[in-house]
Amino acid sequence: MPLSWITRSKRFETEALPHLGTLYRMARQLAGPDGADEIVQETFLRAWKYFETFDSTTNCRAWLFRILRNTWISRWRKRRLELPLTDTEAETIEPYYDWEVELLKDEFSAGMKRALSDLPADYRMVVVLADVEEFSYEEIARIMECPIGTVMSRLNRARRMLFRLIQAQREEEIAEKTARLVERVTRRKP
Repeated sequence: MPLSWITRSKRFETEALPHLGTLYRMARQLAGPDGADEIVQETFLRAWKYFETFDSTTNCRAWLFRILRNTWISRWRKRRLELPLTDTEAETIEPYYDWEVELLKDEFSAGMKRALSDLPADYRMVVVLADVEEFSYEEIARIMECPIGTVMSRLNRARRMLFRLIQAQREEEIAEKTARLVERVTRRKP
């Protein structure tokens, strides 16, 4: 039996909307700051459209993450088929939303962002789902539509890759600081 508009609205508000922040954070990891708003908006539109099919005894957060993933994949496939246009339009100003400040205060450090962005998308997604959003392996497997063994394998590989990427960044920073120090010392010598 279909839900009344008011009942559906209240359920959606209490079960789905509280996850806006975590979905936005994941969308930023997948699509970057430029595409996150659109993906989250489309995710919530799809969730609203199919909310009557959602079983309230299951995990709404995992259900929304699966919709987010499918939305991102659909957009990625569509963009892959589009031809790039030349930059003829003036640069546009990115909109500002009040709620972004609260969401972004817990964002990753610049080094971690860089390392995460260097990971392949499936590895980045599994790390964020497991280590940031704290989903179980089973929930991640449902979200990513793959076996639990694949989730565990990807997570293990992703963590090792992240470690190597962060370590390489640190070594690069040390080398740059050392080079600047050597340059200063050699300038001082007459």
